[in-house]
Amino acid sequence: MSARTGSIQQFLLIYDRKRDELLSHESFGDDAVAATTAYRAAEIEYQDHPEMDIVLVGAESLETIKVTHSTYFTGSAARLLDEIRAGVS
Repeated sequence: MSARTGSIQQFLLIYDRKRDELLSHESFGDDAVAATTAYRAAEIEYQDHPEMDIVLVGAESLETIKVTHSTYFTGSAARLLDEIRAGVS
């Protein structure tokens, strides 16, 4: 799925604050319905795990997300950002 310039892309991030690790990431392109469905499923799956952040982010690019949500992209999470970037390009 490739990103179109100027369109808002949806990214679901699942982050473990205890481990400082981005456990999962998924790109939905501009499909907000699929993204919100996956977000709800993840919220249900991790409802008993308060250390988990389930985040649905909409932005024009991963670079924007890296700036606005930099907490998720430090340490081990930064490696996954590179994988996400490679998959979207």
